[in-house]
Amino acid sequence: MPAILGEIYFIYMRNLKTWLAVPANVISPLFISGLLFVIFGATFDNTISLGGFGTGDYQAFLVAWIIVQVVVFSGADSGFALLTDIMSGYFDKLLLAPINRFSILFASLMVSGTRALLQALVVVVLALGMGVDFQGGALGILAMLVLAVAFGLVWSCLGIMIALKTRNAQVTQTSGVLFFPFIFLTTAFMPEEQLSGWFKVAVKINPVTYVMEAMRAIVVEGWDWDTILTGVWVAGLMMSLLLIATTWMYRRQTA
Repeated sequence: MPAILGEIYFIYMRNLKTWLAVPANVISPLFISGLLFVIFGATFDNTISLGGFGTGDYQAFLVAWIIVQVVVFSGADSGFALLTDIMSGYFDKLLLAPINRFSILFASLMVSGTRALLQALVVVVLALGMGVDFQGGALGILAMLVLAVAFGLVWSCLGIMIALKTRNAQVTQTSGVLFFPFIFLTTAFMPEEQLSGWFKVAVKINPVTYVMEAMRAIVVEGWDWDTILTGVWVAGLMMSLLLIATTWMYRRQTA
């Protein structure tokens, strides 16, 4: 066991340095999300008067959506990072090396979790800088970050599975488009009480909604345990299923 931990650590550090070495990888998603945060917060600020938001600060309402958006899109980036190693031949060299091949997968997932953590932390700092008051306090922020990491792993698993299955740069790089419906068919901009028709039905069956609502509850209400635990349960279930599926596919693709 200590041997595989060492292997995971060194591959993890190499992948993390590779990600940090390209500033665009780090800055681009944060810049876009931060810009949307500012624009939507200013444009739709008056919609708070419609009621049902649970807060008088529309920017506080948006924080959960921004965090979810950042970690969801990082999933496609995780898949593309793995595909880059596959296309360069580095992945095959690792498979031929005298190491446990699952250390390659686990190291990639650890980097994905680190990315989700850092990106969510930047969004929290930005929100605090804009005057958002986190009702859950410091422990609430910590809980949000943990939930963001777990949810980031969900989408990283999807990105990695797409990369392993297609081994196509174009498909993997554009797979983020497939994630768009999951982000926007939610209570991203309006509470469920203000939604109607097919959109409301789609929001109800979208698992992302429940994770987003859990994060939002921490920001605008504090410790609404029913909402938070529902989101935690959904994120945990999705992570467990996709980790199993990713491990199974990885075993088949590297056999």
